[in-house]
Amino acid sequence: AKDGSIHVVGGKRALVIMKLFIKSERHKEWTALEEDLNSTEADYLALLKPHAAEHGELFNRVTLNVDDSDEGHELSTEELLLDAYQGEVPTAMVEKMWAFGRYLLISSSKAGGQPCPLQGKWTGFYRGYWTFNMANENLQMNYWQAMSGNIIETALPVFDYFDRMMDDFRENARKLYGCDGIVVSCITTPPSGLFKDIQPHILYWTGGGAWVGQHYYDYYLHTSDETFLKERAMPFLREVALFYEDFFTLDEKGYYVSSPSNSPENQPGNQTGRRNQTTMNATMDFALAKEVLTNLIEGAEVTGAFQEDVEKWEDMLTKIPPYQVNEDGAVREWMHPFYDDNYHHRHQSHIYPVFPGFEVTADSDPELFEAFLVAIRKRLDIGISSQTGWSLAHMSNVYARMGEGDSALRCLSLMSRACVMNNFFTTHNDWRFSGIGGKFEPAPYQIDANFGWTAAVQEMLLFSVPGTISVVPALPEKWVKGSV
Repeated sequence: AKDGSIHVVGGKRALVIMKLFIKSERHKEWTALEEDLNSTEADYLALLKPHAAEHGELFNRVTLNVDDSDEGHELSTEELLLDAYQGEVPTAMVEKMWAFGRYLLISSSKAGGQPCPLQGKWTGFYRGYWTFNMANENLQMNYWQAMSGNIIETALPVFDYFDRMMDDFRENARKLYGCDGIVVSCITTPPSGLFKDIQPHILYWTGGGAWVGQHYYDYYLHTSDETFLKERAMPFLREVALFYEDFFTLDEKGYYVSSPSNSPENQPGNQTGRRNQTTMNATMDFALAKEVLTNLIEGAEVTGAFQEDVEKWEDMLTKIPPYQVNEDGAVREWMHPFYDDNYHHRHQSHIYPVFPGFEVTADSDPELFEAFLVAIRKRLDIGISSQTGWSLAHMSNVYARMGEGDSALRCLSLMSRACVMNNFFTTHNDWRFSGIGGKFEPAPYQIDANFGWTAAVQEMLLFSVPGTISVVPALPEKWVKGSV
């Protein structure tokens, strides 16, 4: 040790062992940390063994071989990326990225700890740069793979995190809107669920609680844990419904009006110049509310809880306006005549009823489903220059849910060409300046697209809702033989 650093001379490798403390003072913790380190066996394989056993039990629950061969598996990460830059993503890279996203979630989200935030790690700051939970999609994308990938335990920190902030969320609803129930701020950090940002797309977006609530209910659907449903999912969703009951007003036709409103993080096409993100009747608001109320009614039937509220929830469902279609044949992002659609944007929140929601399918409403398909195609064709790493991952999941496997794979190809670094971490936008979403320079790292990639591959191979399992519902044409 010399001059505040450690110098290794004449050695081919070094083993560095670290221990950390949080929320305490150095002089109180240092002695205990030293004792722990001094008693730790300084042998890499000995330290690796228990980690590999615990990690491997989760990771190896699912195996994947997309083309049933070893072709490309011998190539390095850099070689696979060079192939991807020439056109379509190599199949071996699809597999490797799928495995990497799975590894990362297991590594960053463990029962008893914090959920995985936007960059996969937390800082000690009240508001660190993108090291917070972003609940207007990024947090959710982190966990889309958890249920279908049979690593359900990784989702438990999400519920612990939001449950312990309920008083803050109630304060948000009461002080900002004068409403009962909860408002989950788009941005939260472990010490606080109160609002920390007054940008319009943060302050006027009220859908965070409902979207997080989908994960609560999805956990029940995958585990059949009725105790969890009754004691955790139902109370959380009920608080969301209490807010909507106070927040929504009625128009002259008897339908709900949502105002102020925001469709994350977009602004209408006829108001782009003014950067006006504060609107009315974002389609997503009503999609979320409909899902919350439907799940509450179903959950009440299963558990017998909150029976006194069921009739009220059923009445609220009748007041949610039907989805609207614009002159292009696409579902409108705002259900109000003031606002035109804007296809040049990375968010696709109005597609929620198809993905990640389950409300609209090709079987349940073919005509409306086609309108959602038109809306997402507009984003990929007209708005491709506005896309980012995580938005391409999102779009891949949407196309997979719609049964369009080749389009889903195309999104991963575009993402690998523009937003995957040579260590396979994903960037927010195009770090290679290849023409896709060049908003930030240098392009910042974001972990959600890594996770979204894994989820999209799983969505192509298996889709399930209660009562239905679809095997290989969105198989790309080039995936002709493989196993999962």
